[in-house]
Amino acid sequence: MKTSRWLSFGFTAAILLSATASASTPGAPRDSIAAGVRDAVAATGLKKAVIAVSVRDATTGASIASIRGADALAPASNMKVLTTAAALSVLGADFAFSTRMLLDGDRLTIVGDGDPALGDPELLAESTFTDASGKVHAAMDIDRLLDTWVASLRAAGVRRLTEIVVDDRIFVREGAHPSWPKDQLDESYCAPPFGLNFHANSIAVSAAPRAGAAPEITSITPAAPWIAITNKGTSRTGKNDKNTLWFARTPETGDLTLYGNVKSRLEQPILVPVADPSLFLAQCIAHRLRAAGVAVAAARTATAADAAPSGKTIGPVLRTPIATVLEHCNFESNNLYAECLLKRIAFAKTGAAGSWSLGARAMQDELRARIGRASEAFVISDGSGLSRDNRVTADGMTSWLVSMARDERIGNRFIETLPVAGRSGTVRKRMKEINPAVALVQCKSGYIDKVCCLSGFVTGSDGTRYAFSVLANGLSEAGAVGKAKKLQDRICALLAEQCAARRSALGG
Repeated sequence: MKTSRWLSFGFTAAILLSATASASTPGAPRDSIAAGVRDAVAATGLKKAVIAVSVRDATTGASIASIRGADALAPASNMKVLTTAAALSVLGADFAFSTRMLLDGDRLTIVGDGDPALGDPELLAESTFTDASGKVHAAMDIDRLLDTWVASLRAAGVRRLTEIVVDDRIFVREGAHPSWPKDQLDESYCAPPFGLNFHANSIAVSAAPRAGAAPEITSITPAAPWIAITNKGTSRTGKNDKNTLWFARTPETGDLTLYGNVKSRLEQPILVPVADPSLFLAQCIAHRLRAAGVAVAAARTATAADAAPSGKTIGPVLRTPIATVLEHCNFESNNLYAECLLKRIAFAKTGAAGSWSLGARAMQDELRARIGRASEAFVISDGSGLSRDNRVTADGMTSWLVSMARDERIGNRFIETLPVAGRSGTVRKRMKEINPAVALVQCKSGYIDKVCCLSGFVTGSDGTRYAFSVLANGLSEAGAVGKAKKLQDRICALLAEQCAARRSALGG
């Protein structure tokens, strides 16, 4: 794969800032920061919301401001700040997920490692692949990836397979998390993690209107003719009509039903989660092998009765550096990536198949080791924050961030996985007024219904670094979410202003 922002830890001059100066040094505006935070919270005018704020000196860990900092609140996607940092701590900066094929006689086993990025269409578009002959292939897509596997088998002389087995037993097969919103499980952001994930655990469906009839399904990627689709959509193209296409999945069979209207050809395909991504990959490869003249008798997933996978490695071993997964998780707030990290942490620490319960236990261990008794208020339900059962405290979040910033082994690498306000990820349109030559805001946003959170770092060009966390729950009033975001942005601007004042005082 090519080097890109997904694959590189190369530090830019704007990001590589020393953290030697401290807001607690003589003359530092500690009191003005605390007062500014109090005023900003009061200015929101929110009467029903619960707002917690914590600001710390990221060098010393000293508390600078804390409002309801010990209240346990839902973090939404700020959970990913915990999950990605813990993954980097447990798995290490040099870790890479690997997926391999093993050929044992006429049995092919595909061994999963919990990699959430395998066949991810967005990452494939940025990738290159070097084949066995040394030829570099650019602009990979899912068809080329599957064809590479098929070509490897044919080149090895394989003409018949009794079965293709996908061994995904590195994770427990749990399906969707029990606390995820039941009315959203057919959405792509609710695709559950498996020990072998493929193509974001979804198929990409494109459609176009068809006059006087149900819409035409113009493409399905990857091709999956065994999935039955019942078309109950419409093709109304009137002035007030819109594209409202959506799919419902039958849990027992994985078959799909199309609903809604298609007014115009879709510019981007809809991602529809598949019921069983491990089995889906086995079926995809079997389908393509048969089309290439290789007989395949059966395709299935491994069971508890199967022996450990064995055989000769065939074809490329597909590796995804942890940098790719961490950055994609935080920049795009990808839930699947976060859940795979949580379960992979559990496997790394216990040797047992990763599960949400083991992942929660492993996370609690990491929290306890880094922030001590402050971790007792935390509740770990999942790794992404999609579950409303998660609980964190603002003071605990900033303590966690400080522990990462001060970790010489992984601190800078973790901070670089966070989006930059005004530039990238889910905060690319926020805080553009903050001059990056004065201060850089690297942070993670989080939103679920009535919850809006932001946590991260503000780093001055002189090296001053603050860790902050702003958690807002109970946002039921009109415009409350927008007001919470303005509060978060104002606090970051306040910290940036202090960086600017310090720089000016030092003659910068």
